[in-house]
Amino acid sequence: MMSNSFLIDGAKKGRIERLEIPDPGLGEILIKIRASGVCTTDRRIFSGEIRVPTPVLGGHEIAGEIVELGPGVKGLSVGERVSVDSINRCGSCYFCRRGLDNLCINSRKQNKLEDVFMIAGGFSEYMVVERKKVFVGADDVRFVDLAMSEPLACCINSVGKAPLDVGDSALVVGGGTMGLLHAILLKNSGVTVVVSDPAEERRSIIEDNGIEAIAPERIAELASLQNEGNGFDAVFLTAPAIETLENSIGATRRGGTLVLYSSLHPDSNVGISWNAIHYSELSIVGTEGRKAADFRRAVSLISRGMVDLKSVVTKEIPIEELEEELLRSPSGSDQRTIVVF
Repeated sequence: MMSNSFLIDGAKKGRIERLEIPDPGLGEILIKIRASGVCTTDRRIFSGEIRVPTPVLGGHEIAGEIVELGPGVKGLSVGERVSVDSINRCGSCYFCRRGLDNLCINSRKQNKLEDVFMIAGGFSEYMVVERKKVFVGADDVRFVDLAMSEPLACCINSVGKAPLDVGDSALVVGGGTMGLLHAILLKNSGVTVVVSDPAEERRSIIEDNGIEAIAPERIAELASLQNEGNGFDAVFLTAPAIETLENSIGATRRGGTLVLYSSLHPDSNVGISWNAIHYSELSIVGTEGRKAADFRRAVSLISRGMVDLKSVVTKEIPIEELEEELLRSPSGSDQRTIVVF
């Protein structure tokens, strides 16, 4: 099976090449990809900010339909709409056995297709995947929505790091795609949520979802209105801006939780007050990717129409326009761009 695929050859260098996709083997499935999201990670790889071996085939926010089942695959049918959880989970390492399969020590296992390095492989017309990575969506779900299962699952994992209850309050720092998904999940859980972002266009999108959006300089003001002036129950940092950390700590109440969702590239050390954390019993936690259970929940929420993604998917492009898309800097009104096949 020949498949048009977008390969990255180096910093700001991409091309479309036809790759030979093998037949599905034992326990494998051939999928016709219909939609693949363009993640910030894809943009960082293309720009050279994140260095990986090349040529590389990226794209890890994937939805498509089953076209062929390999030997031994049961419980699935040709034509079903599916999302692909592309992370490798070995199932046998210490972390997988502890139920922390998002931290699997073999998750970064390097795969190749001929001489092409694979990071998921969603920027291609076809792909072959293991049965355990395939989650079935509803018959009528839009492929562009189903492709958002991966980022939504990451946000489900993140939101679960903070012990929030109905009626609690949360601040989301950053109104990009991941910040917006955090806010939607929190709102749907009965949490009073505020999103901070410097871009007026992003704040407008957030407000269209019935969520309060503020400029960063108003964080302290809004924090003073929560919990009798003590701050938010939880703060989620979804923007890779190190300068937001101090304000985020200050906006979190005693005994509250600060979740570091975004990674930093390049990495950086931060200075925080030991005693401020000690005496306030503030919990600072990281969050990495998603567990398989988070992915299943994300597909279920999207398939049932319980998450409104109309304002999240703001652009659809053919694969021929992907290089141009990766060369541009997203504007404040941009959320997720989806490559459609």
